[in-house]
Amino acid sequence: MRTIHKLLLTGAMLLVGVFAAQAQPGGFPGGQMPDAEQIAKMRADQMKESVKLTDKQYQDVVKVFKAEMEEMQKMFEGGGAMGGDFEQMRKDMEKRQEEQNKKLKAILTEDQFKTWQKQQEEMRAQFGGGGFGGF
Repeated sequence: MRTIHKLLLTGAMLLVGVFAAQAQPGGFPGGQMPDAEQIAKMRADQMKESVKLTDKQYQDVVKVFKAEMEEMQKMFEGGGAMGGDFEQMRKDMEKRQEEQNKKLKAILTEDQFKTWQKQQEEMRAQFGGGGFGGF
């Protein structure tokens, strides 16, 4: 059950980041939600600063994040995430997270990857660790 909460928390953090970026001065034109590429670039921009990505790494990370966002959009559009099968959703999200980590690990240096993982753990802890409201 904690894993489901962590996965839902990760998705919620992504959405909070999107809304926070949108609320910034000069946010997205017309207040529209960003597309997969815009979200991928926002995430990569944040990562570029925090783990000191090279230009090549940045481009590769954008591709990884964009592919992930497109998959998430397909999942939500198809109703897959809303179907109520939380066990399947958990499995799907764990699998995608593992695949994303493998791709990022191939792009980043060992130290960069460790720094990024630590930041992800800190972000999860900041949002309640085990899930919403400590569940």
